[in-house]
Amino acid sequence: MMVGMSLIPFSNMRAYLLRLCGVKVGKGCYIGFNVICDTNYAEMIEIGDLVTISHNTVIFTHTATPSNSYLSKIYNQVKNVKISDGSWIGANCTILPGVVIGENCMIGAGSVVSKNTESYSLYAGNPCKKIKDIPRPIL
Repeated sequence: MMVGMSLIPFSNMRAYLLRLCGVKVGKGCYIGFNVICDTNYAEMIEIGDLVTISHNTVIFTHTATPSNSYLSKIYNQVKNVKISDGSWIGANCTILPGVVIGENCMIGAGSVVSKNTESYSLYAGNPCKKIKDIPRPIL
């Protein structure tokens, strides 16, 4: 998968590769180069419709390790990740296990997302923090 995500020239083909690996990818998504999804639990990743995931983003669903260490007993977790419809993930982001990114939420480049985000909001930083609300469309 990693070779394909860096060499496949078209976003729709990269989305197809993610689907083959078990990731749920919605319609009309843009998947940038070198987007890495946790291959151990790929089926636990859900990407909504019209989502943009920019280059070099990493999505984790687990913190498990095969070593039988003290820390592995405390921090061993496997959790779903959901990126909701219309969201935009900037380049070089890291999304950690258990995160739900709200609809039409923007995550600034280089952010580390460790907690759920609200819909129609801009987040950035390490750790990722809410910067401001994004105006909702008038219907």
